[in-house]
This record gives sequence, C-alpha cells and structure tokens, in this order.
Amino acid sequence: MNRIIKYTTLILAIISISCKDLLEVTPRQSLDTSVALTTQDGINAAITSAYSNLKNSQIYGRDLLAIAECLGDDARVINRAGGRFVSEAQNVINNHLVGWGRYYITINEVNLVLKALPNSDFTQTQKDGIEGEMKFLRALLYFNLSRVYAFEPKVIVALTNKGGVPILLDGVNSLSEITSPARASVEDVYKQIYKDLADAVAKAPVTGGPNKATKAAANALFARVALYNQDYENAIKYSTDALAGGVGRFVGNNEYVAAWRSNSNPESIFEVLFQTRQESLGVNDALQSAYTTISSVSQASALAASRPNPLPVANGQGAVVPTVAFLALNVATDVRRGLYQDGLNRSSIVVTECTKFLGKSGVVYMDNVPVIRVSELYLIRAEAYANLATPNLVSALADINQIRVRAGLAPSTASTQATVLTEMETQRRLELAFEGHRWFDLKRWKRDVIKTTGNVVYGDTRTLAALPNAEIIANKNLVQNSGY
Repeated sequence: MNRIIKYTTLILAIISISCKDLLEVTPRQSLDTSVALTTQDGINAAITSAYSNLKNSQIYGRDLLAIAECLGDDARVINRAGGRFVSEAQNVINNHLVGWGRYYITINEVNLVLKALPNSDFTQTQKDGIEGEMKFLRALLYFNLSRVYAFEPKVIVALTNKGGVPILLDGVNSLSEITSPARASVEDVYKQIYKDLADAVAKAPVTGGPNKATKAAANALFARVALYNQDYENAIKYSTDALAGGVGRFVGNNEYVAAWRSNSNPESIFEVLFQTRQESLGVNDALQSAYTTISSVSQASALAASRPNPLPVANGQGAVVPTVAFLALNVATDVRRGLYQDGLNRSSIVVTECTKFLGKSGVVYMDNVPVIRVSELYLIRAEAYANLATPNLVSALADINQIRVRAGLAPSTASTQATVLTEMETQRRLELAFEGHRWFDLKRWKRDVIKTTGNVVYGDTRTLAALPNAEIIANKNLVQNSGY
C-alpha cells in the first residue's frame, strides 16, 4: 500500500471522532474507523463519509468536470480568476487532473465498510444492499482513477504504458497493515471494476433516489465502463437494463432547461448530493464559480429577460467558458442552447457562459452534480450499436434521434456507419458538454486534441496525469507515468 494510505491512517487518527460523537458524524469527511465500525450507526456513518468524499473539489465537486473540460477542446479559459485553470487549458505538462489521495482515502473507507459487514448485526438483506452500494462506489473510484492515470484497455500505447493503478481491496486502520503494491495492469483494473459492478448489479438496492447507488446506477456505470472497454455487447445490455431501472426519466423538450434549474436533475440515475449550506465549496473551489459569473437561477432568468446597465456585480469566476466553435455547433433552435447565456462583467469581459450549475439548492456555489444521466445511456447504446461487428445502424440512429428530436432538431437520416458515428459524436458533445466527458471521449477514441492553445497528440505525456511524486518516493514498487 502506498504512502497515501499511511497518511490516511494518520489523518483518521488525528481528526477522528470519539465514541460519544459517533452519531454526529454526518456529513463529516473522516471518522475513527477502529471504533465506529463496530456498530450499525458507525457503519452507516462510514457509508455517509464515503459518499461525502465524492463532493470534494478534486472529484465531482469541481475538477472531474471543470478541469476535464479545460483539457479538452470545447472549453476555453479566460484569465479573470487569478490565472486559475489557464495552465490546464493550455495543457501545460504537470497541470492535469489530480485527486489520487482523495480517491484512495475513499477506497480505504469503502474497504473498511466491506470488511466490517460480515460481523455486523445488519440483516442479510441489509448487508447485501450495503455491499452492492459500496462495490458500486469502489468501481466508480477505480474507473475514474484509471481513466485519469492510465490508458483505456483497447487503446494502450505500448511504448509509454506503465500500467493501471494499484488495486487495494482490504481496508487498513493501523500502520502494521500497510503494504506497497505495484500498479496493476490496465486489463486487471478493468477486471476488478467488472467484478465489483457485477456484484453491485446483483446486490444494490432496486429502489432509491439518484443520490443512492441503486441497481439502476450500477447498470448505468457498467454500460459506461463497457463502452470505454469497447465491449459493445455489454454496453448495450447494461444501458438497456439501466433505462428500465426506474431511476431517472428522459425529460421532454419543454422541460429540458427547467430540469437543470431544479435541485435534482430528473434525468439523474446517480448524482452527488449536496445537502447542507455548510457543504458549499465557496467561490474558490465550486463548480458553479468555475463556469459562470452568475450567482443564481433567479439572476440568470432576470439577465435573460433584460440586460441592465450597469450589470450586477459578478460573484463567480466564470473562467471556464465555451469556445466559439462549440457554440457554433449549438444552433439557436436547439433547446440546449438555453443553458448558455451572457454572464456578468468581470475584469471588463462579458462572454457566453455555461449555466448548467447555478446554486440550484438556493445556496450559491452548491449544486447536486449528475454523474450519470438518462440521456448519456441513449448515446452509449447508440455508439455501441454502431460499433458492433455487424453494426446495427437502425437501432443506433433511433437512439441518436431520441436526443435530437427532444432537443428540437429534425431526425437525422445518416445511413452509413461513418455518418451515424459522426452524428453520435456531435450529440455527445452537445448533450454532455461541461459535464466532464469530452476529454475522456477523445482519449478513449485515441484522438489528438486539436485546440488553438496547442494540440495534444494522443499518447504523449500530457495524455495521462502524473502520479503524485510523494507516492513514487515512498513506494519503490510504484512506477511514474512516462515523461514525468
């Protein structure tokens, strides 16, 4: 086990809660696992902590969306936030996605819950449900680690491949349990993700809201993982099962923008939930602030109706904004264009900004963040149908047209594999924009990233993030990515 697990243990010991404080843990980020995991309340607190870690700014709180958009080709960065995000948008080496430590802290918490479950006094049904939830979370964490720090299985660059990430399946709460694993192969990481998701599909609760790891959420994540693995048959199977899972619904044309203005997007199959005002990440770290200068849904509506002079004072940084080329794809008649509007004057600059995230809970800089939406599943299935050994273009086009027609566009009449895949890609760009997908799509398609700030050739050093140097120093079995 690497150095971060040592730090995790120490952090848990230093800022842990005492026995009498056990019931006050929600929504704290850490707990004394050696004490807390001996009771149902303690295990439930640990589960809450694992979910809460997803809200960290390095994961779904901001970076896994905003930094990923900076690295890709649909966003540009305006230097009106003290230089924040500029280097990532220019793909400067060593300016990439991070979060290694937070991921492994959370994996350790998940592993400790799984270790404690067999000896707990939950019913067997409750144990199965918890196991399914935790294995969904572990699969999600390893999947994100792998796509940030490693190649996808079918597009590995052999000369620069250093493997996947270390696989840790046994939770630790003492220094004597520390080990130093090497990086597993990319293929073995995906095998573990598949195994966890198979268990999650079998055991996760069937019912529950989008903030809970349900069977539908496990199917949806399995579909995405299978697509990254070019396992098209399973991508079709699991996306179909997820769409039938009863969590999330495909919204209509006239409610599309309103769906993004509601606290919880009705399309969400799994989302990261922010509940209390204290969880707001603030102007420096929030996703909303990265994307827009507008402070609220009501202010966005007022600005859309009338542009007063002078404009209200800008609250957010509004640094990560759509490129002109991306906006040109998003025609005025497309309902999704309603999620992009001119922001406020900051640093004497007014530009069109993405308003998918607007403090929808009523608290500025605090949004529930959709991780997997219904619309993505139609696009996953379309891509998989079109890439089968014998492509099913009729079914692929039917799924693509679900997205097009809902957006207010005429159905596509694409009829060849190439034109169907081109239309699928366009709809992925428009539908999933600013949700952190484009960089990873280009990476899994083995594409160069073409942008005005300088191209990123697939497979060069900047394709993968650097492992933290402290981990390399501490664990002699850990190998750094090529070029760092």
